[in-house]
Amino acid sequence: MREGFGVQEWPDGSKYEGEFLDDFKHGKGRYSWKNGEFYEGFFYKDLKHGDGEYCWPSGHKFIGKFYLNRKEGYGHLKYPGGAIFQGLYHSDHRFGPGVFSYPEGNQDVGLWIGQRLLKLCSSLEEGFSLLNFPDYAAFMQSSDPSVLSCLFLTRLQSDVDEDLLSDESFIYPPGIERYSTDGDHLPLPPGRKRELDRVFHGEKWEPEAHPYQGYKRDPLSAFPVHIRMKANIREHRLDTITVKSTP
Repeated sequence: MREGFGVQEWPDGSKYEGEFLDDFKHGKGRYSWKNGEFYEGFFYKDLKHGDGEYCWPSGHKFIGKFYLNRKEGYGHLKYPGGAIFQGLYHSDHRFGPGVFSYPEGNQDVGLWIGQRLLKLCSSLEEGFSLLNFPDYAAFMQSSDPSVLSCLFLTRLQSDVDEDLLSDESFIYPPGIERYSTDGDHLPLPPGRKRELDRVFHGEKWEPEAHPYQGYKRDPLSAFPVHIRMKANIREHRLDTITVKSTP
């Protein structure tokens, strides 16, 4: 069983240098490929999870956070030509407020879905802030009651067999990661979700008033896009970044 700091190399030229726990890449480390691509940051049981930096041989660089191998939360994506995107991600895609800055000085500021600018936001003297938009301001205040929590509970209570909730080992037996590290399809019981969130948010983590109770990875997937976007904005409200934009 690999424990503590170590180095592992593979025949294809890839290499890991960092911390191990129970035979997993777990903690801080650097994984590099023969072609020059690399990820440096935090791992959770072989998965990229937490703060990290990912660089491609093409010159692209992402600095931000990952959740089970996917870009999540606020991050910076730098392009080799000098362009920069700074904004909110969800499940590896832009999803929420962001600023795309072009090398010549122009900027696209607004709400994004993937590569598309869903809503262009006008410039403000004090800068770009969701607090200036009434539709989103309420979800940026941590002290405000969250309407989204009710939506989560309504959705989950109708879809989840409550008999399974009392025994997480029934759906997620200990050690299953040794047989599968598929972060996209493995079930996500409440206990594992809390641990993943705690690691992801670090010191800023705080338990939800209405905790996650189900096994579906995206309980809001059936809701309209603006509701899902509000949920994503609220989820990362404590990690908001300040971006200077030009009129």
